[in-house]
Amino acid sequence: MLCNVCENLNNSICFNAESIGITYCTLTNATNGLGWPKIPNNVFVNNVIDWDKFFEERKKEIENIKNSTPRKECENCQQITRQEYTENNKIKYILLSQWQVCNSDCVYCLGHIPPLDKTSQNYDEQYKKFVEPYDIIAILKDMISKDILDKNAKIDFAGGEPTLYPRFDELINFLLDNNFNNIIIHTNNIQYSKAIENGIKKNAISLMISIDAGSKKCHRIVKRVDSFNNVWHNFKKYTKSKTKDYSGKLCTKYVIVPDVNDSEKEISEFIKQSKKHGATHVALNVYNQLLNNMNYEVNLLNHLYNLSEFFIKEAEKQKLNHILFPNISYVYTKLSKN
Repeated sequence: MLCNVCENLNNSICFNAESIGITYCTLTNATNGLGWPKIPNNVFVNNVIDWDKFFEERKKEIENIKNSTPRKECENCQQITRQEYTENNKIKYILLSQWQVCNSDCVYCLGHIPPLDKTSQNYDEQYKKFVEPYDIIAILKDMISKDILDKNAKIDFAGGEPTLYPRFDELINFLLDNNFNNIIIHTNNIQYSKAIENGIKKNAISLMISIDAGSKKCHRIVKRVDSFNNVWHNFKKYTKSKTKDYSGKLCTKYVIVPDVNDSEKEISEFIKQSKKHGATHVALNVYNQLLNNMNYEVNLLNHLYNLSEFFIKEAEKQKLNHILFPNISYVYTKLSKN
Protein backbone atom coordinates (compact mmCIF):
# COMPACT_ATOMS: atom_id res chain seq x y z
CA MET A 1 0.00 0.00 0.00
CA LEU A 2 1.25 3.47 -0.87
CA CYS A 3 2.01 5.85 1.98
CA ASN A 4 4.24 8.78 2.86
CA VAL A 5 7.82 7.54 3.17
CA CYS A 6 11.14 9.24 3.88
CA GLU A 7 14.02 7.07 2.68
CA ASN A 8 16.50 9.24 4.52
CA LEU A 9 14.80 8.71 7.86
CA ASN A 10 14.30 5.00 7.19
CA ASN A 11 17.94 4.25 6.42
CA SER A 12 20.22 6.82 8.00
CA ILE A 13 22.06 8.09 11.03
CA CYS A 14 23.94 11.37 11.31
CA PHE A 15 26.78 12.11 13.75
CA ASN A 16 26.89 15.87 14.22
CA ALA A 17 28.89 18.25 16.36
CA GLU A 18 28.19 18.26 20.08
CA SER A 19 25.76 21.19 19.82
CA ILE A 20 23.47 19.22 17.48
CA GLY A 21 24.20 15.64 18.48
CA ILE A 22 23.21 12.38 16.79
CA THR A 23 20.14 12.56 14.56
CA TYR A 24 18.09 10.13 12.46
CA CYS A 25 17.84 12.37 9.42
CA THR A 26 20.98 13.61 7.66
CA LEU A 27 19.31 16.50 5.83
CA THR A 28 17.99 19.92 6.66
CA ASN A 29 14.57 20.55 5.17
CA ALA A 30 15.13 23.11 2.41
CA THR A 31 11.49 24.21 2.52
CA ASN A 32 11.53 25.36 6.13
CA GLY A 33 15.20 25.37 7.13
CA LEU A 34 14.66 23.13 10.14
CA GLY A 35 17.01 20.31 11.06
CA TRP A 36 16.22 17.23 13.09
CA PRO A 37 16.52 17.29 16.89
CA LYS A 38 18.98 14.85 18.44
CA ILE A 39 17.93 11.29 19.20
CA PRO A 40 16.21 10.86 22.62
CA ASN A 41 18.39 10.71 25.71
CA ASN A 42 17.36 7.14 26.46
CA VAL A 43 18.86 6.01 23.12
CA PHE A 44 22.41 7.31 23.61
CA VAL A 45 23.75 6.74 27.12
CA ASN A 46 27.42 6.83 28.23
CA ASN A 47 28.60 7.05 24.62
CA VAL A 48 26.78 3.83 23.71
CA ILE A 49 23.74 3.58 21.43
CA ASP A 50 20.96 1.23 22.50
CA TRP A 51 20.02 0.01 19.05
CA ASP A 52 16.72 -1.58 20.10
CA LYS A 53 15.59 1.78 21.49
CA PHE A 54 17.06 3.58 18.48
CA PHE A 55 14.84 1.66 16.05
CA GLU A 56 11.88 1.75 18.43
CA GLU A 57 11.99 5.55 18.68
CA ARG A 58 12.66 5.95 14.98
CA LYS A 59 9.63 3.80 14.15
CA LYS A 60 7.40 6.32 15.94
CA GLU A 61 8.67 9.05 13.63
CA ILE A 62 8.18 6.83 10.59
CA GLU A 63 4.58 6.10 11.62
CA ASN A 64 3.88 9.81 12.04
CA ILE A 65 5.06 10.46 8.49
CA LYS A 66 3.07 7.51 7.13
CA ASN A 67 -0.04 8.87 8.83
CA SER A 68 0.55 12.40 7.49
CA THR A 69 1.26 13.77 10.98
CA PRO A 70 5.00 14.49 10.74
CA ARG A 71 6.89 16.65 13.21
CA LYS A 72 7.31 20.26 12.09
CA GLU A 73 10.89 19.57 10.94
CA CYS A 74 9.46 17.29 8.23
CA GLU A 75 6.53 19.35 7.04
CA ASN A 76 6.54 19.72 3.23
CA CYS A 77 10.02 18.20 2.98
CA GLN A 78 10.93 17.25 -0.58
CA GLN A 79 12.41 13.97 0.71
CA ILE A 80 8.97 12.59 1.63
CA THR A 81 7.38 10.69 -1.24
CA ARG A 82 4.42 8.38 -1.82
CA GLN A 83 5.61 4.79 -2.17
CA GLU A 84 5.48 1.31 -0.69
CA TYR A 85 7.00 1.09 2.79
CA THR A 86 9.26 -1.77 3.86
CA GLU A 87 10.40 -1.92 7.48
CA ASN A 88 14.17 -1.82 7.78
CA ASN A 89 16.38 -2.21 10.86
CA LYS A 90 19.67 -1.68 9.08
CA ILE A 91 21.65 1.50 8.64
CA LYS A 92 22.41 2.04 4.98
CA TYR A 93 23.75 5.58 5.16
CA ILE A 94 25.99 7.27 7.73
CA LEU A 95 26.89 10.95 7.71
CA LEU A 96 29.97 11.71 9.80
CA SER A 97 30.05 15.40 10.64
CA GLN A 98 31.06 15.54 14.29
CA TRP A 99 34.21 17.67 13.92
CA GLN A 100 33.99 21.41 13.33
CA VAL A 101 37.65 22.18 12.70
CA CYS A 102 38.45 23.59 9.26
CA ASN A 103 41.43 25.21 7.53
CA SER A 104 39.33 27.41 5.24
CA ASP A 105 36.71 30.02 6.08
CA CYS A 106 33.98 29.79 3.44
CA VAL A 107 31.63 32.75 3.28
CA TYR A 108 28.60 30.42 3.28
CA CYS A 109 29.73 28.25 6.20
CA LEU A 110 27.28 27.98 9.09
CA GLY A 111 29.99 27.43 11.67
CA HIS A 112 33.47 26.04 12.20
CA ILE A 113 36.61 26.71 14.24
CA PRO A 114 40.23 27.00 13.07
CA PRO A 115 42.72 24.19 13.74
CA LEU A 116 43.33 23.75 17.47
CA ASP A 117 46.56 24.69 19.20
CA LYS A 118 47.73 21.59 21.11
CA THR A 119 49.71 23.75 23.51
CA SER A 120 46.69 25.77 24.65
CA GLN A 121 45.44 25.25 28.19
CA ASN A 122 41.94 24.21 27.17
CA TYR A 123 42.98 21.95 24.26
CA ASP A 124 41.42 18.78 25.73
CA GLU A 125 38.13 20.54 26.39
CA GLN A 126 38.08 22.04 22.89
CA TYR A 127 38.98 18.69 21.33
CA LYS A 128 36.11 16.95 23.11
CA LYS A 129 33.65 19.65 22.10
CA PHE A 130 34.64 20.45 18.52
CA VAL A 131 36.53 17.40 17.25
CA GLU A 132 35.46 14.16 18.91
CA PRO A 133 32.36 14.43 21.10
CA TYR A 134 31.96 10.65 20.82
CA ASP A 135 34.11 7.73 19.70
CA ILE A 136 33.01 7.07 16.13
CA ILE A 137 35.26 4.06 15.61
CA ALA A 138 33.89 2.37 18.74
CA ILE A 139 30.32 3.01 17.56
CA LEU A 140 31.09 1.62 14.10
CA LYS A 141 32.65 -1.49 15.63
CA ASP A 142 29.50 -1.95 17.71
CA MET A 143 27.29 -1.56 14.62
CA ILE A 144 29.31 -4.15 12.72
CA SER A 145 29.38 -6.66 15.59
CA LYS A 146 25.58 -6.37 16.02
CA ASP A 147 24.91 -6.49 12.27
CA ILE A 148 23.29 -3.05 12.34
CA LEU A 149 25.39 -1.60 9.53
CA ASP A 150 24.52 -2.77 6.03
CA LYS A 151 27.50 -4.29 4.23
CA ASN A 152 26.91 -1.97 1.28
CA ALA A 153 26.32 1.11 3.43
CA LYS A 154 27.28 4.52 2.12
CA ILE A 155 29.58 6.29 4.58
CA ASP A 156 29.78 10.02 4.05
CA PHE A 157 32.42 12.32 5.61
CA ALA A 158 31.54 15.98 6.02
CA GLY A 159 32.61 18.30 8.82
CA GLY A 160 34.54 20.59 9.29
CA GLU A 161 37.39 19.42 7.13
CA PRO A 162 37.61 15.60 7.41
CA THR A 163 41.35 15.37 6.76
CA LEU A 164 41.97 17.47 9.88
CA TYR A 165 40.26 14.89 12.11
CA PRO A 166 43.24 13.44 14.04
CA ARG A 167 41.97 9.85 13.66
CA PHE A 168 41.05 10.27 9.99
CA ASP A 169 43.60 7.79 8.60
CA GLU A 170 42.75 5.29 11.34
CA LEU A 171 39.06 5.58 10.54
CA ILE A 172 39.53 5.27 6.78
CA ASN A 173 41.80 2.25 7.15
CA PHE A 174 39.31 0.63 9.55
CA LEU A 175 36.56 0.99 6.94
CA LEU A 176 38.78 -0.31 4.13
CA ASP A 177 39.89 -3.28 6.26
CA ASN A 178 36.22 -4.12 6.84
CA ASN A 179 35.53 -4.01 3.10
CA PHE A 180 33.35 -0.91 2.99
CA ASN A 181 33.72 0.40 -0.55
CA ASN A 182 31.16 3.19 -0.75
CA ILE A 183 32.95 5.96 1.13
CA ILE A 184 32.35 9.60 0.19
CA ILE A 185 34.57 12.38 1.45
CA HIS A 186 33.58 16.05 1.29
CA THR A 187 36.77 18.08 1.47
CA ASN A 188 38.21 21.46 0.57
CA ASN A 189 41.26 19.47 -0.67
CA ILE A 190 43.81 21.81 0.89
CA GLN A 191 45.48 18.90 2.71
CA TYR A 192 46.52 15.79 0.77
CA SER A 193 45.76 12.40 2.32
CA LYS A 194 47.57 9.11 1.64
CA ALA A 195 44.58 7.30 3.17
CA ILE A 196 42.31 8.85 0.54
CA GLU A 197 44.79 7.95 -2.18
CA ASN A 198 44.81 4.36 -0.93
CA GLY A 199 41.00 4.27 -0.91
CA ILE A 200 40.84 5.57 -4.49
CA LYS A 201 43.32 2.89 -5.59
CA LYS A 202 41.04 0.28 -3.95
CA ASN A 203 38.00 1.72 -5.75
CA ALA A 204 36.39 2.41 -2.36
CA ILE A 205 36.44 6.21 -2.05
CA SER A 206 34.66 8.96 -3.95
CA LEU A 207 35.63 12.60 -3.50
CA MET A 208 33.35 15.61 -3.34
CA ILE A 209 35.67 18.61 -3.45
CA SER A 210 34.18 22.01 -2.71
CA ILE A 211 35.96 24.50 -4.97
CA ASP A 212 33.15 27.01 -5.59
CA ALA A 213 35.02 29.08 -8.18
CA GLY A 214 36.64 28.99 -11.57
CA SER A 215 39.30 31.61 -10.91
CA LYS A 216 41.92 32.10 -8.24
CA LYS A 217 40.53 35.53 -7.37
CA CYS A 218 36.98 34.31 -6.83
CA HIS A 219 38.17 31.22 -4.93
CA ARG A 220 40.05 33.48 -2.54
CA ILE A 221 36.89 35.53 -1.92
CA VAL A 222 34.68 32.49 -1.30
CA LYS A 223 37.09 30.37 0.76
CA ARG A 224 38.93 33.28 2.41
CA VAL A 225 42.23 31.42 2.14
CA ASP A 226 44.79 31.39 -0.66
CA SER A 227 44.65 27.73 -1.72
CA PHE A 228 43.35 27.62 -5.32
CA ASN A 229 46.51 26.24 -6.96
CA ASN A 230 47.17 23.79 -4.14
CA VAL A 231 43.62 22.41 -4.30
CA TRP A 232 43.86 21.67 -8.02
CA HIS A 233 47.35 20.22 -7.60
CA ASN A 234 46.10 17.76 -4.97
CA PHE A 235 43.06 16.89 -7.05
CA LYS A 236 45.19 15.99 -10.05
CA LYS A 237 47.30 13.69 -7.82
CA TYR A 238 44.13 11.89 -6.73
CA THR A 239 42.88 11.49 -10.29
CA LYS A 240 46.20 9.93 -11.28
CA SER A 241 45.91 7.34 -8.49
CA LYS A 242 42.70 5.77 -9.79
CA THR A 243 42.91 2.44 -11.59
CA LYS A 244 41.23 1.47 -14.86
CA ASP A 245 38.36 -0.20 -13.01
CA TYR A 246 37.68 2.83 -10.80
CA SER A 247 33.91 3.33 -10.65
CA GLY A 248 33.59 6.04 -8.00
CA LYS A 249 33.23 9.77 -8.35
CA LEU A 250 36.02 12.32 -8.45
CA CYS A 251 33.68 15.26 -8.20
CA THR A 252 34.21 18.98 -7.90
CA LYS A 253 31.45 21.01 -6.28
CA TYR A 254 30.24 24.56 -6.76
CA VAL A 255 28.16 26.24 -4.05
CA ILE A 256 26.41 29.32 -5.40
CA VAL A 257 26.92 32.50 -3.36
CA PRO A 258 24.88 35.42 -4.77
CA ASP A 259 26.87 38.51 -5.67
CA VAL A 260 30.12 36.56 -5.24
CA ASN A 261 30.34 33.61 -7.66
CA ASP A 262 26.88 33.57 -9.26
CA SER A 263 27.98 34.22 -12.84
CA GLU A 264 27.98 32.06 -15.94
CA LYS A 265 31.59 33.04 -16.63
CA GLU A 266 32.77 31.72 -13.25
CA ILE A 267 30.74 28.51 -13.55
CA SER A 268 32.01 27.90 -17.08
CA GLU A 269 35.64 28.28 -15.99
CA PHE A 270 35.04 26.00 -12.99
CA ILE A 271 33.74 23.25 -15.26
CA LYS A 272 36.66 23.67 -17.68
CA GLN A 273 39.16 23.42 -14.79
CA SER A 274 37.35 20.32 -13.53
CA LYS A 275 37.64 18.65 -16.93
CA LYS A 276 41.29 19.66 -17.26
CA HIS A 277 42.25 18.15 -13.90
CA GLY A 278 40.48 14.81 -14.39
CA ALA A 279 37.09 15.15 -12.68
CA THR A 280 34.45 12.54 -13.46
CA HIS A 281 31.55 14.61 -12.08
CA VAL A 282 30.67 18.20 -11.27
CA ALA A 283 28.08 19.17 -8.66
CA LEU A 284 26.04 22.28 -8.00
CA ASN A 285 24.45 23.47 -4.76
CA VAL A 286 23.12 26.52 -2.95
CA TYR A 287 22.91 26.70 0.81
CA ASN A 288 19.31 26.48 1.99
CA GLN A 289 20.11 29.11 4.64
CA LEU A 290 20.27 31.62 1.79
CA LEU A 291 16.85 30.57 0.51
CA ASN A 292 15.35 30.87 3.96
CA ASN A 293 16.97 34.24 4.68
CA MET A 294 15.67 35.62 1.38
CA ASN A 295 12.27 33.97 1.88
CA TYR A 296 12.41 32.22 -1.52
CA GLU A 297 12.34 35.55 -3.36
CA VAL A 298 11.10 35.05 -6.94
CA ASN A 299 13.97 36.81 -8.72
CA LEU A 300 16.49 34.78 -6.73
CA LEU A 301 14.76 31.50 -7.59
CA ASN A 302 14.68 32.38 -11.28
CA HIS A 303 18.35 33.35 -11.16
CA LEU A 304 19.27 30.04 -9.52
CA TYR A 305 17.19 28.15 -12.06
CA ASN A 306 18.98 29.87 -14.96
CA LEU A 307 22.38 29.15 -13.44
CA SER A 308 21.38 25.50 -13.00
CA GLU A 309 20.35 25.27 -16.65
CA PHE A 310 23.66 26.81 -17.70
CA PHE A 311 25.62 24.51 -15.38
CA ILE A 312 23.98 21.40 -16.86
CA LYS A 313 24.61 22.50 -20.46
CA GLU A 314 28.27 23.35 -19.76
CA ALA A 315 28.82 20.01 -18.01
CA GLU A 316 27.31 18.14 -20.95
CA LYS A 317 29.47 20.17 -23.34
CA GLN A 318 32.58 18.99 -21.44
CA LYS A 319 31.20 15.41 -21.28
CA LEU A 320 31.09 15.47 -17.48
CA ASN A 321 28.41 13.88 -15.33
CA HIS A 322 26.48 16.47 -13.34
CA ILE A 323 24.85 16.37 -9.91
CA LEU A 324 22.32 18.81 -8.45
CA PHE A 325 22.37 18.72 -4.65
CA PRO A 326 18.96 18.63 -2.90
CA ASN A 327 18.69 22.37 -2.21
CA ILE A 328 19.40 23.51 -5.76
CA SER A 329 17.55 20.51 -7.18
CA TYR A 330 14.49 21.58 -5.22
CA VAL A 331 14.57 25.01 -6.87
CA TYR A 332 15.32 23.61 -10.32
CA THR A 333 12.61 20.94 -10.19
CA LYS A 334 10.05 23.34 -8.73
CA LEU A 335 10.53 25.89 -11.52
CA SER A 336 10.87 23.25 -14.24
CA LYS A 337 7.32 22.11 -13.47
CA ASN A 338 5.88 25.62 -13.76
